[in-house]
Amino acid sequence: MAVRFRAAGAPDPAYWRPAAEEVVAMQEADLIVVNGAGYERWLEDVSLPTSRLVDTTAGSRHRLIALDAALTHSHGTEGDHEHAGTAFTTWLDPTLLIEQARAAAAALERRWPEHAATFGQGLAALEADLEALDAELAAATAGAAEQPVVFSHPVYQYLEQRYGLAGDSLHWEPGEAPDEARWAELEKLLARHGARWMIWEAEPLAATAERLAAAGVRSAVVDPCATPPGEGDLLAVLRRNAESLRAVYGG
Repeated sequence: MAVRFRAAGAPDPAYWRPAAEEVVAMQEADLIVVNGAGYERWLEDVSLPTSRLVDTTAGSRHRLIALDAALTHSHGTEGDHEHAGTAFTTWLDPTLLIEQARAAAAALERRWPEHAATFGQGLAALEADLEALDAELAAATAGAAEQPVVFSHPVYQYLEQRYGLAGDSLHWEPGEAPDEARWAELEKLLARHGARWMIWEAEPLAATAERLAAAGVRSAVVDPCATPPGEGDLLAVLRRNAESLRAVYGG
């Protein structure tokens, strides 16, 4: 059985659109598994066989987070885009990820029932890992209610919801220097709630981190893992996130 992640080469799969040959490959696949929650916007314009299409968040719609308003901004070479509709980084909540894994495993068992035992064993092992991660994240963020933070980007909604993190989101890119308007926006936030940490998707520019430190704000990386990591897997990234959050909240 070969597994293909069609958006693997995209800078951010959330804004990837399949080329014609990629659509054909998906149409010919035995099973098409998607995250859902609005992550695959291209599905609105592509015809795929519904009998082989599995939305792993379809059974968790009551837990999805609706975004209040659309805000258009730019991601470097990605161009302008909006954060609107539904928050889609569901995998940052391990309990939601368990539900998604169960949906994927059920689809695999239906398609290849002769391998049901193998799928079941893999699912059980993954559930145990994710339950342990959930406990680790809960311990790391135990002091979250008393310590507001600033998020560099609005992608942490499920992490915030699951562990009660308090903070405001900006639209800062780690590889870009914020302009003075963005610094002014941050200054207003700090005056309101006095956050002493900014949580980033990746390491910010050294000059940005230094200016933040001069303002009394330290930087921590909590990687949303939008793309396959260079080393390890999603679980390894999420465990590193727990360590970063432990540093922020002293858990």
